[in-house]
Amino acid sequence: MAVERLERPRMLRLRAEMKVPGRAWLELCVEPTADGGALYRQRAVFEPHGLAGQAYWKGIAPFHGVVFGGMARNITGAAERAAAC
Repeated sequence: MAVERLERPRMLRLRAEMKVPGRAWLELCVEPTADGGALYRQRAVFEPHGLAGQAYWKGIAPFHGVVFGGMARNITGAAERAAAC
């Protein structure tokens, strides 16, 4: 992955460098909340190239919940542990 955009301290956009039928990004965002906490958001973006790209994205969609759910839990857990120190 390569950093495509960085807006400290709130947003990081990574561009996937793997060979897929399209272009892919992962966006990680943090927003302050009214209660002094923070809201973490992540988003996978895919720009398919043709039918192969559409088939690829639909084929891997069932795995997104597992992969990105685990990633979100790991990132927020690490942030909570760091904030507690």
